[in-house]
Amino acid sequence: MKNWFKNFHSWALQWGSTKWGAWVLFFCAFADASFLPLPTLMFFLALVLLNIKKVYKLALFGTLGTLFGAVLGYSIGHFAWLNANGEFTSFAQFILNHIPGFTEGIYNTIQIQYAKWNFWILFIASFIPVPYKIFSITSGVFDINILMFCIATLISQGIKFYILGLLIVKIGPEVKKLLDFKFKPFIIIATACIAIAIIVLKVF
Repeated sequence: MKNWFKNFHSWALQWGSTKWGAWVLFFCAFADASFLPLPTLMFFLALVLLNIKKVYKLALFGTLGTLFGAVLGYSIGHFAWLNANGEFTSFAQFILNHIPGFTEGIYNTIQIQYAKWNFWILFIASFIPVPYKIFSITSGVFDINILMFCIATLISQGIKFYILGLLIVKIGPEVKKLLDFKFKPFIIIATACIAIAIIVLKVF
């Protein structure tokens, strides 16, 4: 795993020094929100550290990439998840068997939560260390209002990327030390803190 992080770091450094870094981030976020598990936030943080003056541009590309990818994920769920008999298609079975963290149990749990929270389950989903594709696909399966889905995704993903970008602007030198071996814990802690803050604001 440690070698994988080092390889990814090297790959990010290569793209970060080119003019295509923002677009690579866009397509990384697009794929990560729809069908392919990719470390989008890690790539975003690495790019921002390499291009601190482009932090808001990169946050925008990450947000829009996730939004468009989420719409694709929604479409997958809406059109390709269940067959005419209401059973999982072979494609759905493939996703359940090969996408880390996406199980039938989680699928059923999310269905119950949608019935209770709707907009807020999508909003909070952006701030927890769970692949957003799980929520984009299930939103399509459960026929969540597409406009509400897009608004929730755009707002929550925008807040996430811009807050993380702002954190790096403020504490960039310290964050840079995390690139070698503590990247994932940093992301989990940061997103967890953001999620807790949102929950507190909603409750009180």
